[in-house]
Amino acid sequence: MAEAPYKAPALEKGLDILECLAGSRTPQSISDIARNLGRSRSEIYRMVVVLEMRGYVERTDDPEKLQLSNRLFEVGMRSPPKADLHQAALPVMSELASEMMQSIQLAVVSFDQIVVIARTESPDDVGFSVRLGHRRSIMKSASGVVLFSFATPFQREKMIADLKAGGVSAEEIETLQASVPSVLKAGQVSMPSRMVDGVTDIGAPIFDSASSGAVASLTVPFVVTRRAKVSLAEAPGMVAAAAARISAALGHVPAGTP
Repeated sequence: MAEAPYKAPALEKGLDILECLAGSRTPQSISDIARNLGRSRSEIYRMVVVLEMRGYVERTDDPEKLQLSNRLFEVGMRSPPKADLHQAALPVMSELASEMMQSIQLAVVSFDQIVVIARTESPDDVGFSVRLGHRRSIMKSASGVVLFSFATPFQREKMIADLKAGGVSAEEIETLQASVPSVLKAGQVSMPSRMVDGVTDIGAPIFDSASSGAVASLTVPFVVTRRAKVSLAEAPGMVAAAAARISAALGHVPAGTP
């Protein structure tokens, strides 16, 4: 990471606390946070009090434990691009969930990971979904492969740099890069889930009017059930068509369209 031209220790400390809580699967005490960040408890205490007063962290049932509130997510969703994406995607996601009897997810890139920013549950009794804010390596998700493959060259280089910084080997990155031509040709990704056996992750890119690269991935963790309305063979085309409708709602005009 490049050396910052200016220092803001208090701000950096607050951001470190937020990132620490975001990366933890369980609520943390002030002592836990201090230990994870290599700082003293007294250094962390005042920052936590301010973050709690501003609503960015909150106490759990155990008053000694802290977790992130939804405020960061709410602030992020106020950003016009993300607000527009939500507004365009949610009706299509709801319709697709009913048509397929599957759960639907919307994911974006965050450094070397994807983050789920919206989801629609399956109307069926059986389905697979992850929580809002779920993060996973670009390398280990259909959403990540979609967003990497349909990124601009500049965006792809940034992802590669972030993957390397996150410890991904050169060989793994080469394998990811080698998959790009086939993904671009297919227009979507279908791959066995790397989280759950028996689930096929199907993802397709979403574009807007302002970027030449994908801004999000529409992803379906497809579960074969007796009540499924469509087959696994039919699903990729439906996901790609739904993603195209969202893109159109965002003002995207496919290349070659008169």
